[in-house]
Amino acid sequence: MKKSFPPESVSPDATASVDTPTASLPRVIRMPGLRQMYPVARTTIYELIKAGKLPRPIALSKRARGWVLADVEECIAKLKAEANHG
Repeated sequence: MKKSFPPESVSPDATASVDTPTASLPRVIRMPGLRQMYPVARTTIYELIKAGKLPRPIALSKRARGWVLADVEECIAKLKAEANHG
C-alpha cells in the first residue's frame, strides 16, 4: 500500500517544475568558431593565451576544449582596442 502525504508536508521547492533551469549555461565555442571571430593562426591563438590576452580553454570532455563566448568577446574587444591605440 502506498503512503500518501498531506499537501502541507510537501515543501514548496518539491513542487517546482524539474524542467525549469535555475541558471543558464554559458555559450561555449570551439577553435573554428574562435578563428572565425579572430582570424589568426592557431599558433597565434595559443601565444595570446600564454601571454594572458585570451582566456584559457575549458575542458568539455576528455579531449575536447572550448572557450566561454562572453570571455572571448571581451578579450577580443580589448585586443582590438589595443591595436587601434597602439
